[in-house]
Amino acid sequence: MASILPLVARLVDIFECNELDLNTAMFLATLRVLELNHEMVRAPERSILDFGSFHAWRRKSTGAELAAWNAALSPSLTRSGYEEFYFAITQITEDDLLGILYQSLRQEGDRSHKGSYFTPSHLVVESLKSLPTEGGLFLDPCCGTGQYLLHAAKYLRCPPDYLYGFDSDPLAIRIARINLLLAFHYYDHTPNISCANFLSDIATGELTCETNSLRGRVNLVATNPPWGAYKNSQTPIHLSNGVKSNEAFSLFLAKSLSLMSDKGFLSFILPESLLKIRIHSDIRELLLKTTQIMRITRLGRPFSGVFSQAMRIDIKKGKAPKDWMVTIADGDISYLVPQQRFSENEDCAFDVSITESEDALLRNIYSVDHVTLTGHAHWALGIVTGNNKKFLSDRPGKGLEPIFRGSDVLQYSFKSPTSFINFTPNEYQQVAKETLYRAPEKLVYKFIASRLAFAYDDEQRLTLNSANIVIPQMPGISIKVALAFLNSAIFQYVFSKKFATHKVLRGDLERLPFPRLSHRLSAELEQLVDALRSGKDVRVEIEGAVARAFGLAQSDLSMIERAMQER
Repeated sequence: MASILPLVARLVDIFECNELDLNTAMFLATLRVLELNHEMVRAPERSILDFGSFHAWRRKSTGAELAAWNAALSPSLTRSGYEEFYFAITQITEDDLLGILYQSLRQEGDRSHKGSYFTPSHLVVESLKSLPTEGGLFLDPCCGTGQYLLHAAKYLRCPPDYLYGFDSDPLAIRIARINLLLAFHYYDHTPNISCANFLSDIATGELTCETNSLRGRVNLVATNPPWGAYKNSQTPIHLSNGVKSNEAFSLFLAKSLSLMSDKGFLSFILPESLLKIRIHSDIRELLLKTTQIMRITRLGRPFSGVFSQAMRIDIKKGKAPKDWMVTIADGDISYLVPQQRFSENEDCAFDVSITESEDALLRNIYSVDHVTLTGHAHWALGIVTGNNKKFLSDRPGKGLEPIFRGSDVLQYSFKSPTSFINFTPNEYQQVAKETLYRAPEKLVYKFIASRLAFAYDDEQRLTLNSANIVIPQMPGISIKVALAFLNSAIFQYVFSKKFATHKVLRGDLERLPFPRLSHRLSAELEQLVDALRSGKDVRVEIEGAVARAFGLAQSDLSMIERAMQER
């Protein structure tokens, strides 16, 4: 793709400088690509804005596509810049110029709104190479400009009549149809690519639905679906295929499975939040009940401007045997985990970061007689002022008191305050009961974090919404002992392996195991926490006492230490 980036940059510059119409610009770029591919002849003496100047079409199908597109354009466009835009394209390229150009010309805000981002070609190729090549119908349910369809033609050798694509973006669909015609330049055919809402309009089962024939016939599915909530919250329940979350990628995944043949294969690029977040438990349960998960590949952050980690899941339709093993690929490392373990996890969590030996260690940790924070704690969110500029000061003053952000929270203590507030709760957007902020003892923790950090507060200090509050009340476990466990390497390990999602959620904290302690060990931990808070470096001693509470061997502690060093 690098070879066409200068050309794309020049076209974008011409487009923006002349304030061209997107539809017309893409229409002319398509005509130019077709001209350079000898799909027709252009009369040089006539304007490129006169569709009649293009004639002698090599294939009826291509001419018909462009004629239909031309008829849909706004009439009498005379704005300058179109000829410069057209003739800036001077050579044929093997890259998907039209698709890349379209993505580049679309406004970033529009892409974000739709939850769709351009998928790098190497991710598409890797996804398709995970699929078998024995043939059958191939489907991209949200095909955009046709990247997956183009690569399926090349790598899976799918004939044109076996390729199906749908998308709700009419301009993207026009480009996809042209791309597929160019991919099969010796065939005069009409691509099976349509502008339609895949979730509500395709293979609905209604008598008048022309695509019902796809049900049970699709052998291969691959795509990068939209991420985020599905915009049409009125999706009929019979079209949701059991998905309750209204998450777009879950709806696309479930609908695709419903069209697939037995033993069909599917490859989707999805956010890693699918793996553990509770709201996605419905689609995880569906996958575990109806498919064999072949491979889960962690992709990092492949999309520009998107913070979320991505993954690829490759599955085969059909119930998995009890001994089925899933391949987990993370960079240069790959290992196997039993699919049955996912089914046994709470909320069917896909704990893919856990190897068999790590799973054994976690089971050992949870086998200790323990209590949890569930039903044994008071919780509170930090203050949401609604206007920090109005209510916060960056320096102390009369009537002001410190207020702590998540970034101010360290393990066991706080940084020096950098924000101050005159506490007037009735003026804030959201505030907890003042008694929770003013509790004689409380713990404050970072909400956005990949590592646990809990600070002890006995000075009734205020917190903003990035720093939440918990007041443990577990039987036999004091607040300072709870603090020692929450900041320990063992809890860091458990949290990172079972829950870590860059947010420290109450529901996850409530599932951490606090061992029931002897009076002697409890007193020892409390004394060590007091010593640490007074300035003594006793963290090693605290870690040792926590490890004794779980009865862990040195080999277990070494595994935990290695895992924490790798993070």
